[in-house]
Amino acid sequence: MRARPTAFSCKCLPSDDCWPDSSAWQALNASIDGQLVASKPPAWPCHEPEYNALQCLEVTQKWSDAFWRAAQPGAMQDSFFEMDGNEGCLLSGNKTSSCYQGRVSVFAVNVSSASHVQRAVEFAATYNLRVTVKNTGHDYLGRSNAAGSLSIWTHHLKDISFVEEFVPEGCNSSAARSGVTIGAGVVWEELYRAADAHGKAIAGAQCSSVGAAGGYPQAAGHSPLSPKYGLSADNVLQYKVVTADGKLVVANACQNKDLFWALRGGGGGTFGVVVSVTHATHPALKSLQFASYVVGANTSESFELVVTEFVKSNPGLSQDGWGGFFLIAKRALIVQYLLPDKNSSFAQSSFDPFLSEARGIAGVSVNGAMQSFSSYLKWHEAVQCSKSGCSFATGSSELLVSRLIPSSTFSDDPEELAQTLVGIWDEGYDRVMGYLTAGGEVSVARDNAVNPAWREALWHIIVVKLFPANETQAAKKSLARAITKTGGRLRRVAPSSGCYLNEADVNEPDWQQAFFGDKYDKLKLIKEAVDPQGLFVCKKCVGSEDWSEDLTCRSKKKCRA
Repeated sequence: MRARPTAFSCKCLPSDDCWPDSSAWQALNASIDGQLVASKPPAWPCHEPEYNALQCLEVTQKWSDAFWRAAQPGAMQDSFFEMDGNEGCLLSGNKTSSCYQGRVSVFAVNVSSASHVQRAVEFAATYNLRVTVKNTGHDYLGRSNAAGSLSIWTHHLKDISFVEEFVPEGCNSSAARSGVTIGAGVVWEELYRAADAHGKAIAGAQCSSVGAAGGYPQAAGHSPLSPKYGLSADNVLQYKVVTADGKLVVANACQNKDLFWALRGGGGGTFGVVVSVTHATHPALKSLQFASYVVGANTSESFELVVTEFVKSNPGLSQDGWGGFFLIAKRALIVQYLLPDKNSSFAQSSFDPFLSEARGIAGVSVNGAMQSFSSYLKWHEAVQCSKSGCSFATGSSELLVSRLIPSSTFSDDPEELAQTLVGIWDEGYDRVMGYLTAGGEVSVARDNAVNPAWREALWHIIVVKLFPANETQAAKKSLARAITKTGGRLRRVAPSSGCYLNEADVNEPDWQQAFFGDKYDKLKLIKEAVDPQGLFVCKKCVGSEDWSEDLTCRSKKKCRA
């Protein structure tokens, strides 16, 4: 057997003498019922010597399908994070072009039970391996994979169980409330359908291919229904999680309280591997109003006035209970807002002041309508789904930057906020979009690790830049610097706020403050308590500042040649 590394040394990588030999991997595979798989980039069958015409056709047809990508152990939703510098496996190359492993994990444990997670964690700790955790790969900091790592792939933990009076383990019956316990592989598409069938509503992701137990609730998790129900983290009643010592523990308000606190806002892939979560459920919606409008302008000046009026209208819309999404395109504002449990006349009267102001601006057109739905699922099926499915297109290479915009900004200087958003679009970005997913119940302070900036916010703004998959490393670095600079414009608008860490700049300055606010010091202490050897390390995660830039050595200085 090869020599095992000592604690606190650099992580053991495939090129090191300490890397487990074939007999060690075989023993791991036997201990997890043969569930160890060799991870490959999704375009692997499109390149020689592994070229397979039928498999390559499937890859090509499904490349942008988020649900297909989630079902591939080596695929990320943002294909940029499958690349390691200039090395990757491109779909755009011909079959004789090079195909590299890139950042894709070497092996993945295809988990079907908590014991599989435990054996994987024990194995990784024994050999000091880099560990990553993936369900769907919806991550924009690249935390779901890493070059030379062992991936714990939770995608097939699909149990869903509704309980009308769920009592967290170790708590008394007074804590009982309606809930649903799900395995770590469940995605929101599955949970929305199950909740609707059980006559329940739940706060979940707008993109239904996102996982419902992993990084989404662990980092906060915003929803179009968050103004009514709070963030996803606010609705978690209990976690079951495998910690770095290989133990399966229960974390709730009555036991492992610090861990429970950290898992609700402190970020995924950091404190352990969640195998199940229990979310609070709510009575079915009585109705759901949908405002869908496109407001266009024929000049830059008139469009800026439109966006300014929209900014001014949102505090009132928030007070009325609206939540949703908007997109700033070339001289067009696309709005898709939802209003739960209010009638159509109230919804129209609530939205009309903005529409009237917009129509009063010279050169502006307003198109759209108000629609009513009986449930969130009915809206989702009508608006977000098609004959080809309910998937948002993914698989592109993109970088983004974001900012939570406090409610005070809307009254202090709405013109500056509007000018900034329009100005950023004019810089040539592919998407400038916002979410009214704060305010309401989100503004209620909770005893969890959610970034305090959420409690003061009204909007979550995201700016996206797309680039070719075969872009050079130098060009990608240049784009990254440019988008971080653009983030400075958002920081100037909201200097005391922060960011939603699941949708943020990979190079966000002062990220501890931006992602966690004054919760960071407590999170760092909990991290050191539950993972003293640093088994779980990921980009811009709690404690990652103690590691090298490539997160392989426990030092601020790289110790690899």
